[in-house]
Amino acid sequence: MKAEEPVVNRPDTLPEVEELMTKKLRAQRNRALIIAVASVFLLFGILIGILVSRNQIQVRAVDKEVNSELSSAFVEIARQVEPSVVNISTVTLPQVKARAMNEFPLPRPSFDSLSPDNIDPAKRGNGSGVIVDQSGYILTNHHVIQGADRIKIRLYDGNELPAKLVGSDRETDLAVIKVEAPYPLKPAKIGDSDKMRVGDWVLAIGSPFGLDQTVTAGIISARERDSSELYRRAGFQFFLQTDAAINRGNSGGPLINLIGEVVGINTAIATGTGDYNGISFALPSSEAISVYRQLVKQGRVIRGFLGALTERVTPQIARVYGLPIARGAIVSNVSETMEVNGSIVDSPAAKAGIQTNDIVLEFNGEKIKDDADLVRRVASSNVGSHAILKIFRDGTETTLTVNIGKRPGTQFVKDSPADAGYKSSDSVKNQNIGIRIETLTAQSIRDRELGSINGVLVLRVEPGSIADDAELKANDIIRMVNRRKISDKEDFKKALNDLNPGDPVVLHVYREKLIPVPHIFISFNKP
Repeated sequence: MKAEEPVVNRPDTLPEVEELMTKKLRAQRNRALIIAVASVFLLFGILIGILVSRNQIQVRAVDKEVNSELSSAFVEIARQVEPSVVNISTVTLPQVKARAMNEFPLPRPSFDSLSPDNIDPAKRGNGSGVIVDQSGYILTNHHVIQGADRIKIRLYDGNELPAKLVGSDRETDLAVIKVEAPYPLKPAKIGDSDKMRVGDWVLAIGSPFGLDQTVTAGIISARERDSSELYRRAGFQFFLQTDAAINRGNSGGPLINLIGEVVGINTAIATGTGDYNGISFALPSSEAISVYRQLVKQGRVIRGFLGALTERVTPQIARVYGLPIARGAIVSNVSETMEVNGSIVDSPAAKAGIQTNDIVLEFNGEKIKDDADLVRRVASSNVGSHAILKIFRDGTETTLTVNIGKRPGTQFVKDSPADAGYKSSDSVKNQNIGIRIETLTAQSIRDRELGSINGVLVLRVEPGSIADDAELKANDIIRMVNRRKISDKEDFKKALNDLNPGDPVVLHVYREKLIPVPHIFISFNKP
């Protein structure tokens, strides 16, 4: 009889198998999930890459399109305006010296016997201009044609024509010349310079170094640049500042906007080398066209005249005179008559009751920024018209009516050398502001023909001192300190000692070399 096989019972085997199967399934699911997530991220990355790439392509396309449009605009502007721009060449003949009365002329030698070193060459100049009328009127700079005996222009087509001077205005550095052309010339379009903004593109066209029809590009880098910042004197105009390259020979050429209009006449550059250093200046077209019309009509520019010299109200002047803000123009010199270019003329300001130390706040209802602003407003007023001035005097505001006169010309400044050899043992050095002064004696007043002038005489100004920075000069006579009259050096020292560091100091100064209008203001803060 066959024995039965024993039954083996392993109750723990099935749970282990199930556990292993569960782990395996879980691992498979995890792997699938990881693969799915990775696939999603990969797909997402691919999509982002496609979008970024497509965007970069679009940006590059836009940049290319913009650059192409700007380039096309430059090309079109040059094509339109170049025929209206001319090259101007001038010849100034050598001056012939007057023969002494005891000299007799010798037989004239032949040219062959003269060496080049014995011949005084003619002076030649070069500049640019822009045609503003088809009949042949051309606008350029005064300094381009100043003193020229002969003027010649070269047109875009190479034709050369002699030109005659119609009129010139030294104050704005503008001139008008005219040619008789055998055919109508192409005038440039005149734009509105008041609409130009900082950042606007402009082109300059001219003949730098005699190279005709040179076009440079840039932007308007500043507006209303004051003429006093350029010439260190008050003038009648603001300038447009640009970084378009302008060099010698560009003077008188046009500054053009992106629709091909003249918005300025290139006039000056800021340079330490004599050539372009990155900043150029153009007289705005609004001013240029006004001057052009007067020069064509009457050969000169007639400007309004106030008959009082003014200066900018500094923060120190404002504080001393009680103004809440530093603005307006303070009257430094006014009298019943004034000497201008050798002529004695009546002063409209004096007739209207304007006095020294008055501060002009408004002109015909318009606020006055500074002295240059007042000069421009007066100059642009019609001769014989009435102007209403708001005046700040002794802490109160009042109004005066001035009958605008006719400006006789540029203010005459007598340039006399300082009396460098003047010395005195009775002197004092003020270490605070850096000057050496002396009380004016009766003898020195007689010697200098000062009349009733009193005060202290400045003997020396220390280089680099506060006074030097404020442009106080040796031989200046300080008459007042903060409206306080000074009779001797002790008065001056006391006036300064009464002030605290940081207080404003306003000196009323008599400067002899500025005769016939010798009074000025010097202002600074006490150190």
